[in-house]
Amino acid sequence: MKQSKLIPSLLLSALFIAGCGGSNSQTSNKSLDQVAPKGKDTFVRANAAEPDSLDPAHAQDVYSTNIMYDIGEGLMSENQKNEPVPGVAKSYKVSKDGLTYTFYLRDNAKWSNGKPVTAEDFAYALKRAVNPQTASEMAYKLAPIQNAQAIMDGKKPVSSLGVKVINAHEIEITLDYPVYYFLSIMADPVTYPVYKAGVEQYGKGFFQAGKLISNGPYELKEWVPNGYVLVTKNPYYWDAEHVKIQNVKFLPIVDRSSALNAYASGQVDYVQYVPTVSLDVLKKRYGTELQSTPWLTLDYLDFNMTKPPFKDNKDLREALSLAIDRVALAKNVVNDGSVPAYSLFPADIDGGRYKNVIYAWHDWSQEKRIDLAKELYKKAGYSADNPLVVSLDYNTDGRLKKLMEAISQMWAQNLGVKVNLANSEFKVFLKLRQSHSYEGVARDGWVADFDTIDNFANMWMCTNPQNNAGYCNAEYDKLITQGQKQLTADSAIPYYTKALDLMQNDYPSTPLIVQPVVHLVKPYVVGYEIQNNHLDHFYDKWLSFKYQA
Repeated sequence: MKQSKLIPSLLLSALFIAGCGGSNSQTSNKSLDQVAPKGKDTFVRANAAEPDSLDPAHAQDVYSTNIMYDIGEGLMSENQKNEPVPGVAKSYKVSKDGLTYTFYLRDNAKWSNGKPVTAEDFAYALKRAVNPQTASEMAYKLAPIQNAQAIMDGKKPVSSLGVKVINAHEIEITLDYPVYYFLSIMADPVTYPVYKAGVEQYGKGFFQAGKLISNGPYELKEWVPNGYVLVTKNPYYWDAEHVKIQNVKFLPIVDRSSALNAYASGQVDYVQYVPTVSLDVLKKRYGTELQSTPWLTLDYLDFNMTKPPFKDNKDLREALSLAIDRVALAKNVVNDGSVPAYSLFPADIDGGRYKNVIYAWHDWSQEKRIDLAKELYKKAGYSADNPLVVSLDYNTDGRLKKLMEAISQMWAQNLGVKVNLANSEFKVFLKLRQSHSYEGVARDGWVADFDTIDNFANMWMCTNPQNNAGYCNAEYDKLITQGQKQLTADSAIPYYTKALDLMQNDYPSTPLIVQPVVHLVKPYVVGYEIQNNHLDHFYDKWLSFKYQA
């Protein structure tokens, strides 16, 4: 652990050298720093990684959805408080029983080729997403729609989906059960309309620059793999007059120090993930340009429940969880404002209704946890003479590297485990994890799409494509399904509470830390309000540049 404590201070020195050296020409005149360079028409974002897909049915990571928010729009959209607001739909009505939603589309909603966006475009997209042949990783969010789950399970035809086109500007969606946050679901990228003629002509190749036709405030102009993604203002967007920035460029800068250096030298205007150093130091350097707020997210590990050594060995999974010192991870390893996590759900999710669903050992001393971990490790069949040899996989990222190295040291020191660290580029890692092809343990993380417990809880259901641990418990699925069908968030509490306790104590995954939203944003960028954006959904249509008068 001494080595992990040294890393932040060494990195800080490097950052001060790089930051100060690169800023001589950029920050010598503070008044000029407050306004955008003359003629600037492109907002440049350090987006942290290459997007995995720009297909609404397949975009499943932050790096992709950051772009999706620009090039697409659902029936609903969001404001900066993560509240659902009208998008392509100018209005809507909900039946008294909460089962039928009718959306009325804007007459001036158009595709980037100037053709009208119609109710049929949404019906096509929703049916495409739930079609098993599409194999959408995100279609599970649409499960409340009538027959959606049965369709995804191959038990009913796609044509039976509870979506009815009334006319070109009116669409009716019927649910199997009421969902109090359904309007938020309808703002998610998986619900975005898809241009049918393009998909039929090009298939998967349609979602590329030069072919993609979309309906958002921006359209895809260029996509250079591992180079950049450039989107430009869509003149046909229904609210184009309020879109102020002409272009947005997304740079897949994986290394956080490199992203910071690019920011310091004026190459980028926004950093998705800052380096894992003391926020106080960055705050002193950048002042109000460093913006943060609590985040509904979680860093955790998955144990591969589909094969040995973790299949049918709860004692081993629990032992490894107990042997992790989360306080040390938060304070000594990342030191970015993160807090220790003792639940697989952020404490603030769903208005804090599930903050007491927490491991019984959360308030134990680390010494007491380790004592129990050693007992369970021995009970699981391992010892100094017969140590566990395990692979710990993660995606390439400086912050994650430090976390995984620290965890491997804790397991080695506290239990004698021999850990093989393995990292890979995000796209490769994503497929490895979702196919359960990793050998032992895999890093995982989730950012809430909606402020509801179900957005986290349903990931451990048997057939959920985001169930990266391969966990399956029929009782858990039953309880979650019952919770999903409740009319209000409060009436769902008993079902979710029982389910979450059951799953957590099976240890298919183990929580690590909860990190805050932390971004660097240039002072001449106007309109970005982070304080209440706890989902970190960021639409570039909100922004403008401040120029010198």
